Amino acid sequence: MTVDLAGLRVGDAIPGTRKTIYQRALAESQFSKDSIHNDDYTRTKGYPGALVSAYVLAGYMSELMVNLFGWSWFSTGRIGLTFIGKGVQQGDPVICGGRVKALEDGPDGRRVVVEIWMDKEDGGRPVIGEASAIWAPPA
Repeated sequence: MTVDLAGLRVGDAIPGTRKTIYQRALAESQFSKDSIHNDDYTRTKGYPGALVSAYVLAGYMSELMVNLFGWSWFSTGRIGLTFIGKGVQQGDPVICGGRVKALEDGPDGRRVVVEIWMDKEDGGRPVIGEASAIWAPPA
């Protein structure tokens, strides 16, 4: 399901997603004693539990972009993420959202630049970033 981007303006919110985060490897694997994916180690560093891998979180954020841009995301998409705060732990409910930051007309079409984020139920924002892709209007 892609969004009709024809009337999109800077400042507009994009449709978000709600998910509960799971990383099967955290439940099934043994990690070294000094791994950020090890509950005991991360708790000694002030985190509530093992951190979900960045690549898993990037996948959740990319789903937001697929919903927005459709197939164009796979060939023209760009994403940059920063991971902050106490991170995301196994089983955390999250909301991924975003807002249009810029519309840039270029030779290949209109690039839509979106400020994106992931919020936890407790109010934390462990992921922030920016993504963009060329809007391909329906034929």
